[in-house]
Amino acid sequence: MPSSSDVLTLLTALVARDSTTPTGEEESTADVLAGYLTAGGFSVRTERLAPGRVNLTARRVLGDGGPVVMLNSHLDVVPAGGGWSSPPFEPTVRDGRLYGRGSADAKGPLAAMACAAVELARAADAGLVAAHGEIVLTGVSQEEGDSMGARRLVADLRDRDLLPDAVIVGEPTGMRLLTAHKGSVRPVVEVTGVSAHAATPHAGVNAITGAAALVGLLDAYAASLAGPGHPLLGAPTCTPVLVSGGEAPNAVPERCRITLDRRLLPGETQESVLAEVDAVLADFNDGGHGARAVVAECAPSTGGPSETPPDHPFVALCRRALAAEGADDSLGGLTVNCDMTHFRAAGVPALVCGPGRLDVMHAVDEHIVVAELEESVGLFRAILAEALSGRGPAWA
Repeated sequence: MPSSSDVLTLLTALVARDSTTPTGEEESTADVLAGYLTAGGFSVRTERLAPGRVNLTARRVLGDGGPVVMLNSHLDVVPAGGGWSSPPFEPTVRDGRLYGRGSADAKGPLAAMACAAVELARAADAGLVAAHGEIVLTGVSQEEGDSMGARRLVADLRDRDLLPDAVIVGEPTGMRLLTAHKGSVRPVVEVTGVSAHAATPHAGVNAITGAAALVGLLDAYAASLAGPGHPLLGAPTCTPVLVSGGEAPNAVPERCRITLDRRLLPGETQESVLAEVDAVLADFNDGGHGARAVVAECAPSTGGPSETPPDHPFVALCRRALAAEGADDSLGGLTVNCDMTHFRAAGVPALVCGPGRLDVMHAVDEHIVVAELEESVGLFRAILAEALSGRGPAWA
């Protein structure tokens, strides 16, 4: 039987592989995970989606009949940036924490899921637990970009009629069960003016000045979104995140681009949100600014919002398993978006859960508490044992 130190060893090896989106590569990360799961008796397949970009799928059938339960998380991480107290891809343990990029988001959850799956499979092989069904563990590509991996995985499973009966998506939630998450759409607004020599600015229409006026209207739009919103997620938001403009230091700028980050609640769609943004741009265009604004394109995003009803039987099963272990079984929501959306769009019950804290995601000196990491293996194992304890999905 694996020991609790296995998860720390596995996570250390995973964090040491630079799988940054978009500059790193995920294949060596997948190789580490594949080696561990193969040794644990899982059948592993790795699919190359693009240079350095892969999806990993590992399967293990336990007993006759029963549901297919998927544990899913992503192989990639965000850029590390500077200012770290130790090199971000040289994982370091100090003061009971493992530091390194991806330690919490989301290689910690991925390692804990893998160890829990292997532990349960070996316990079932030894006759220590009765398990009926199949465990599928997936590590997917580029969640931090456009979710290429999850989109491809779900489409492939749907085409082959192999969608699982339920999914847990691994993100750092402190092992709290999150049943809803926000989505995002990122419209790129192009403001167009009229170029002129900078010595005669009155002869042109300054796109940057126009963009500044537009930001004021967008701020008012963002303020209009405030309110109680979703009971687990709060209100939607809209934030300008990137600005670029101008052509030369001696010319009135003809163009300026503003990229917005609009966070969506369940029930909102990309189409409905873009219609709202278009209404703001129409007000700007009618406001006598001289410049014109349109949505030129949308920047990549993980995807839209999603939700599994909090009273869904699979949610109840997961809560029951955690409560039996003395863990927190309360429900929450994720204010960022994640790959859960793609499984829910396919009709699969899903929730988000994993060790680590949300406030260290994408941060300098990202870390995970080792004791929490080790404890999470037992909690994931308890959920799997509960889900596979019968001969059919208890939530069907």
